[in-house]
Amino acid sequence: MSQCPDGCCQGNEILCVSIPCPISIVLLGLELQLELPCIKLTAQDSLTPAQIQQILSVLSGIIGSLGTNIASE
Repeated sequence: MSQCPDGCCQGNEILCVSIPCPISIVLLGLELQLELPCIKLTAQDSLTPAQIQQILSVLSGIIGSLGTNIASE
């Protein structure tokens, strides 16, 4: 069995998704592999508390929406 490499997330990102090994997905009867080594959302400047709250609000809405869509199917 092959071992997956370490992910790319450092812990200082606004959002980081790292899936270093392919994931098998079946979509409409088709077997697919998702390879997503790294998606990062960072800011060059320090964020204000208001900006952080705004980002958290948007991300919460997106994540809540995903959960609702998955649960309803």
